[in-house]
Amino acid sequence: MDLGTLFLVVILVIDVVISIWNAYAAGLSLTLLKGQSGQNFAKAAAVAGLGLAFAGMAYAMLVVFSFIALYVGYLSVVELVVVLSFDFIVFGAMIIGFGLVVTAQSIAIAYRRRSWGSIAVSAWNVFAEVWDITIYVEGFRAAYSSMSGSGRGRVNLYAVIALALLVAFFVTYAAYRHGVRSAMRATEESSTARWAGQSTSS
Repeated sequence: MDLGTLFLVVILVIDVVISIWNAYAAGLSLTLLKGQSGQNFAKAAAVAGLGLAFAGMAYAMLVVFSFIALYVGYLSVVELVVVLSFDFIVFGAMIIGFGLVVTAQSIAIAYRRRSWGSIAVSAWNVFAEVWDITIYVEGFRAAYSSMSGSGRGRVNLYAVIALALLVAFFVTYAAYRHGVRSAMRATEESSTARWAGQSTSS
């Protein structure tokens, strides 16, 4: 495995892990925030986190399935370029859009808490967002030209894209539901502890 391939694998693994975490955190946050007033921005950021999770997972899955399809002969090199260009343009834009909301929230949290952890998270989000925008701007023209080429209109392209989206949806949904269940358990345990404390004191 050459250095470029190893770097791509590492980036994809990190992307999948972060996407799963974002989906889990969105389920946790949205459940805990349910019914609370004055938390509109926090709820919007949680929804954006869920969108970011799906976009990141779809981006990674489409890269993985495209190269597998190329390896087994299901896609040609030209078709691979078209699929990866579609991946870059569509999901790259989604990652940037949802990432802006998540980054804004992390900056607001860092400003309120002023702890090293919150500042580090917010600094990373700012760096990642600037990096994503830079790469997107630099690669947009080439990706768009590739999408406009002769690879369009092939059934194989749509099949690979559909499979990647389906897998990304189910993985994201599973992580989100796990976050919801964790929040519900935490709420139930908190309610039980408060009830037990009241019973003891009385």
